[in-house]
Amino acid sequence: MKTKWICCLVILSGMSLLLTSCWNSRELNDLAIVSGIGIDELPGKEGYRVTFQLVNPAATSSNPGPAAGQPPVTVFSANDTTLFGALRKASKKVSRQLFFAHTQLVVVGESLAKTGIGHVFDIFERSHELRLNSAVLISRNTDAASIMKILQRVEIIPSIGLAKKTKNSSNVWGETRYVNVKEFISGITEEGDMTISGIRLIGDKEEGKKKSDLEQTESSAIIEMSGLGVLKDGKLDRWLDGSEARGTLWLLDKIDETILNIDSEEQKEAIAVNIFTSKTKVKVDIREGVPVFHVHIFEEGIMNETKVMINLNDRKVIRQLELELEETTKEEVKQAFQSAQRMNSDVFNFGSELKRTDPNAWETVGKDWDHAFAKGELDLHVEAFVRSTGMRLKPFLSPD
Repeated sequence: MKTKWICCLVILSGMSLLLTSCWNSRELNDLAIVSGIGIDELPGKEGYRVTFQLVNPAATSSNPGPAAGQPPVTVFSANDTTLFGALRKASKKVSRQLFFAHTQLVVVGESLAKTGIGHVFDIFERSHELRLNSAVLISRNTDAASIMKILQRVEIIPSIGLAKKTKNSSNVWGETRYVNVKEFISGITEEGDMTISGIRLIGDKEEGKKKSDLEQTESSAIIEMSGLGVLKDGKLDRWLDGSEARGTLWLLDKIDETILNIDSEEQKEAIAVNIFTSKTKVKVDIREGVPVFHVHIFEEGIMNETKVMINLNDRKVIRQLELELEETTKEEVKQAFQSAQRMNSDVFNFGSELKRTDPNAWETVGKDWDHAFAKGELDLHVEAFVRSTGMRLKPFLSPD
């Protein structure tokens, strides 16, 4: 009988090990959900000003009740010599514990980016509280705190709207790129320099903070994507805009979709082609001590608009359009490449490619790679194809 009871106790004890526990559980009502983080340097002294955008759950619910007049988010800031210190110091201002599992966006102020931000993201890999898939942006001509305070249209939570705007612009326009925390940390530790998208504030930032601004058809302040920031040795070195930014992304194989306006015989930039497929292959080798960068770009597009009368039934006309696409792409890529060479800045990860494929050659030129890159040669080939002319062949005003 005694043996039977002992066996039962052993079995029950073993089964208890399979039961889940809730020793570390937290009630939702005790948490403040952080949707976005802004990081700025403290003027004149060491440390950070960290701005938190917190979701106001009562104002964002389908039945807000007494909170109907409140904004969808609340913003708090805390200063400290370390980021983790600022996270904890925020408890002096917020009644709930900060919860970072839903953080969509991290914005770094331009001033801090110029000082150096490589060390800023150390906490993101160490702390279990912070996410590695949050989008990362640099605020341009303003601080990160101002970005966090501007309310957005369409999306109720501003940080969610900005994160989606980053992806959307990267996917369809091709002059910015989406980078999350994990990709940023990986990129900043590779050979060469790195690019990251910028955002800027346009308009009256004081009015943009107010909920009343959302009651108008036109915003007093908007936040838009603005170019690519180049990080050299972890510091913001310069900005790339327009075709130079797109040429850089072509070399990085980061073009998903974009629009190219090409010339006709009668008019400049008269034909709009939507590039819907783009693939870049890169090979680097050393010839007589000089790097040679072999780049092959393959792209496919759809003709979406024309201002001139052209015969789209003629294959020769289509082929001429394809040649124009190839030349336009080459011009943008060469412009970006030559600009990077003038700055001794391998923003295209050519050094990483050489190190990966030919470690022995890298041992020879890697010690002074910036100088070697500046002397390198670009061997560029572009293949472009117009796969469709849309839902009509003849231009709208073409004579019969």
